[in-house]
Amino acid sequence: MIKTRNNHYVPQWYQKGFHSIDSNKLFYLDLEPESNELPDGRIVKMNDCWLFPTSKCFVQKDLYTTFFGQDINDEIERKLFGKIDDTGVQAIKAFIGDNKSEWHYNISNFFEYIDAQKIRTPKGLSWIKNHYPDLNQTELMEEMQAIRQSHITILSEGVREIVSAKNSNVKFLLSDNPVTIYNYDCPPDDEICNHPNDPSISFVCTQTIFPLNMDNCLIVTNYEYAEKTDISKPRKKRTHARNFGTTIIKTDALIKERKLNEEDVKKINYIIKKRAHKYIAASKKEWLYPEKDINIPWVELRNVLLPPKNQLWQWGGEMFIGYKDGSTHYQDAFGRITPENKLLRKPNKTKKIGKNDYCGCGSGRKYKKCCIDIKEEERSSWEVLSIR
Repeated sequence: MIKTRNNHYVPQWYQKGFHSIDSNKLFYLDLEPESNELPDGRIVKMNDCWLFPTSKCFVQKDLYTTFFGQDINDEIERKLFGKIDDTGVQAIKAFIGDNKSEWHYNISNFFEYIDAQKIRTPKGLSWIKNHYPDLNQTELMEEMQAIRQSHITILSEGVREIVSAKNSNVKFLLSDNPVTIYNYDCPPDDEICNHPNDPSISFVCTQTIFPLNMDNCLIVTNYEYAEKTDISKPRKKRTHARNFGTTIIKTDALIKERKLNEEDVKKINYIIKKRAHKYIAASKKEWLYPEKDINIPWVELRNVLLPPKNQLWQWGGEMFIGYKDGSTHYQDAFGRITPENKLLRKPNKTKKIGKNDYCGCGSGRKYKKCCIDIKEEERSSWEVLSIR
């Protein structure tokens, strides 16, 4: 059997969704092209854009390959991602369509594919290595498998919207980081966005962008943020954020009414390009340069990503489920299976805390000697009482 060593971290079947009708190739842009220095000191940039078939796009040799002595093992590519891709292609087709029963039967595979796609890229694997620098290749592959479903709970509980570019002459981009993470308080030059990091999906104002093909793009927004867009601390954790855990969701809850204009598509493409690692692709070369027309602050880009308020009725509220054996299940809008205990809420701080005031975390120490130098997202909660 021939071993698979050229690993497509963005599958070829997925790339084909970004082809134009009259071409089976993509314009492939290198965001960090190599440069050569001439004898006279001039720096000449190498060619940064090619017209490639899918076989030459988003591929890296031995990205998933493991070695046992002289033996080459490609089971990660064939067995793990082979199965994920088989179910993923059907799930994406289902959500591009309008058949709600297909959404229901494919929703688990849909989010499993998205979560795996986020971690299987060079950027995703670099993120793992950044946290566990001593991993060898085999251990890296094991860790990738262990955490590849770590965001499914938060993603599936979010407000799901698929926006359309069918009315636009510009279509959605494809990048080497297909699952793009956006937080309006975390611009690309923020420390939190240094490669290979992204703003945490658990931050209340973080949104997930995933183009399904050139005409359709999924946007997932935390319900808390969709309902109340003027949140004062966009980097705080959303209510009941957790990486793993069972939850019950409405499988037919999906917003598909927005048809974006050309400017709005370019705004989303601008975000995708800014959060890409090294490569982006499109069926037309001019689509690769959204920054030529989009020149607005990072924070203002959030407006194109927010779901329509009049459709949020599909989320929120409480669920009560009865079973034949007489047992029941309760769940609130954030996946909690017991109601919120109001007695555990800390008093809201209505004024800005001074250096000599008691710290908002409840430690009993002055702010200047407690949380003042701790990043907001790393502090103990200022809203919920906890055991110390």
